[in-house]
Amino acid sequence: MIRDSRLQPVVSNQSMVLYSSAAGADVITYSNTVNTPVVGPVLTLVKSADHTSASLGETLVYTLIARNEGNAPALTTLVDALPSGVSFVANSVLRDGVPLPGVSPFSGILLGAVAPQTEVRIAFQVIVVSLPPSLELGNRARAVYSFTTPEGRHVEGEVFSNQITVSLLAYKLSILLASSTPTTFVGDAVTFTLRVRNEGTRLMSGILTTLPVPEGAIFLPGSVISDGIYSPDADPDKGIPLPPLDPGKTADISFQVRVVSVPALTAQAVVTYDADGDADGTKSNPVTVAVIQSGLSVSLKVDKYSAAPGDRLGYRFTIRNSGKLAVDAMLAGAIPSGTLFVWDSVHIDGIPQRGVHPGEGIPLGTIRAGSAAVVDLLVSIPAEADILQMPAIQNQGSVEYTFTLPDGRNVRERVRSNTVTTLLFSPVISIEMTGEPPMVEPGGIAEFNIAVTNSGNYPAEVSVIQIIPQGCTLETGKITISVHTVPGSKYSGIVSLGVMDPGQTAQLSYLVRVHPGYMGSVLQGSSTALYLYTIDGRRYSGEARSNSYKLMIEEISE
Repeated sequence: MIRDSRLQPVVSNQSMVLYSSAAGADVITYSNTVNTPVVGPVLTLVKSADHTSASLGETLVYTLIARNEGNAPALTTLVDALPSGVSFVANSVLRDGVPLPGVSPFSGILLGAVAPQTEVRIAFQVIVVSLPPSLELGNRARAVYSFTTPEGRHVEGEVFSNQITVSLLAYKLSILLASSTPTTFVGDAVTFTLRVRNEGTRLMSGILTTLPVPEGAIFLPGSVISDGIYSPDADPDKGIPLPPLDPGKTADISFQVRVVSVPALTAQAVVTYDADGDADGTKSNPVTVAVIQSGLSVSLKVDKYSAAPGDRLGYRFTIRNSGKLAVDAMLAGAIPSGTLFVWDSVHIDGIPQRGVHPGEGIPLGTIRAGSAAVVDLLVSIPAEADILQMPAIQNQGSVEYTFTLPDGRNVRERVRSNTVTTLLFSPVISIEMTGEPPMVEPGGIAEFNIAVTNSGNYPAEVSVIQIIPQGCTLETGKITISVHTVPGSKYSGIVSLGVMDPGQTAQLSYLVRVHPGYMGSVLQGSSTALYLYTIDGRRYSGEARSNSYKLMIEEISE
């Protein structure tokens, strides 16, 4: 009898003797009980596969679990003679998830001492390389173990796993997707080619290939070539049929897309087919085409956002290469319309560029990845610029550049800067002067009227000078500005009109007396308006001359 004890199973034995006594009675006599401890491992081995069926070229994962249900450790080695038709994937053995480099199942996997009530999990990969006639992969693994009894005896044993059978498919369709280049750019045309091959042993029919156009690209109609024949109506998104393929035969399909965005194109084809009357399908390898951007950007700044005719404007272009490729660049269109370039004002990274004219382009040389070039230049606003015809100056530059893709192709592109605007402000002062009567005698009085108008778009402080003709004095000491009379005591050769807003006109009226002894034959001259204004803290001044007046002096006869 064996007593159930996981810690120490024991075999108990007791014998008995049955005999007849002299009195004729049957008698049973029992011996003493002998207990023999049972010491040793109890090893089990379970094998499994991650697939119940596979096809040519497919990878299988076998898993072996060795468990010791006994009460003594066992030095164990696993051996798995792989079935015909598969090949072991080198360095794929894992023990409890830990790689075992250089170990193979057919030469033995050492597990060491498997302790009681523990298990060891072994996994490895094989690939189907041929189709045996039976179209089955069947085998089982073996565990060889040994242990030492308490008396010092060395005991060896072996156990076998369960039988594992994986059925093989008699058909195999391999598909390979490739692109015409591993790198591209926005605007480029990329060709995708799908190669379909029947690697099975039977005819494959009903083949339909679907090649979704990758995000970031558009399909170019008429670009499909199926098995060497142009198919202008075919659309890879909707599926392209192929004729039946005999074993070992290959067919190619290609189409083109236009790249419209970044950062990458990722494509994967799906092929469906009939096999033994059943529909099946498989996916191709994914293909990724990197969309290269130079990463070039141009930012523009101007030193004045408000200016007046005659001002200079300073522009700064910052050309930054935040991409991964070096570029050769040239700045163009740096001079805004309506301005004049200031010669020898171009600086690149602070270095003067003598003789360089932006109208011919400013060579920037090579701008390496992660670096930048800074271009400074000056333009002047003509003093005679008409602010009504040109109320603002806008500028936007562009950089034309070339770079080389990793596949050796050279690409030329253009990038524009932001637009900066400088508003033009200026008062436009005009002055008109009239005098009457047309003929005056010495000692007589003449009346003068002056009209000052600001037809510009900015206010200005305006004063008028030279209002009294030579040989005359201001009569009554009063000047009327519009409806306001200025006392003559304050007149000192200049009349202040104050701040004149755009569109405002001021009228000056005053009387002058010709000196009695004036010997001239005419009173003639003109007046001048002086004006001042400030833009962003910068002070400007100007003057406007009136028309000429002429009054005749009447001779007094004695």
